[in-house]
Amino acid sequence: MDLDKVLAQLRAELENLEAAIASLERLQTDAPRRGRPPKLLAAARKTVNLATSKTGTDLRSVGGHRPDLSSDRVV
Repeated sequence: MDLDKVLAQLRAELENLEAAIASLERLQTDAPRRGRPPKLLAAARKTVNLATSKTGTDLRSVGGHRPDLSSDRVV
């Protein structure tokens, strides 16, 4: 086992961990976020909206709402 390689890998991993910690600390601040949300967040919201429209439930609410499927009413 080459100790120089091990040390280089550990230093690289340390840099990655420090970057991750810095990102999480920035998210923790109380400052309002500005600008457009990232595409990943927008895609997640779109997925939730699609799921909500298909099931009739509001996934963000505590109680949620499901349509009454037992009624004989034809829509």
